Amino acid sequence: MERLRDLWRHRALVGVLVAREVKARYRGSVLGFFWSLLNPLLMLAVYALVFQLLLPNRSPSTSPYALFLFCGLLPWNWLSSSITDGASSLLTHGALLRKILFPAEVLPAVAVLAQGVHFLLALPVLLAALLAGAFGAFGSRVPLGWSLVQVPFLMLLEAVLLLGVALFLAALTVHFRDVKDLLQTVLSVLFFATPVLYTLKDLPKGRATGLLALNPLAPLFSGWHDALFYGRFSPPETWAAAAGISIVAFAIGWAFFDRLRDSFPEAV
Repeated sequence: MERLRDLWRHRALVGVLVAREVKARYRGSVLGFFWSLLNPLLMLAVYALVFQLLLPNRSPSTSPYALFLFCGLLPWNWLSSSITDGASSLLTHGALLRKILFPAEVLPAVAVLAQGVHFLLALPVLLAALLAGAFGAFGSRVPLGWSLVQVPFLMLLEAVLLLGVALFLAALTVHFRDVKDLLQTVLSVLFFATPVLYTLKDLPKGRATGLLALNPLAPLFSGWHDALFYGRFSPPETWAAAAGISIVAFAIGWAFFDRLRDSFPEAV
């Protein structure tokens, strides 16, 4: 608990490093922070073109599919980018770890929060798309209402989950550099095993569907689709599962990171 309090006491340092990471991404760019709006806008345009015009036959429960996909991909991009950056955060900033008083746990936290800022910057595009969808701009209407109040809580749960995973992978990567190479493959497999492109209810009943339902990310992404696309409040069991998985992931990641922290300065 003392280490957790240390992380909170260093929140100003976390804020400074997050701001530096976000600014570094757009340094030297003509459009700067506008890329955070332009990139998701271009993504939405491509999805609308491909899935609305070229591949129009989708399940009615995921129509308009371009918007359904967009609602899942933005949280997924936050997840995949945070895990990738978090895993290599200690190696990337190894010089800081050799400073006696520098708290190592700050680096994975900065990776997660910096990507969370990019997610926040993309939210206006998503909300504008949802508003357009509510008026039938994508062919069929999507509900838009009070379900959006769930978004901050979903963000909190995803941040806790990602911080736990980032802490675990950061500590592991310091000692096993192969983790960085394996991570992209694992994330690619996990992407198709997570209900981002589909809903579990639309899949045929069978053993494979049952296994996909056991994916620990499934409740979180079901919650995202409920809040953003379906305009409904997720059932209590979905919230309980998502919260429990996030807390357990954080607890495991923190315990593993704390156990290995003394070996970091020499290993990097």
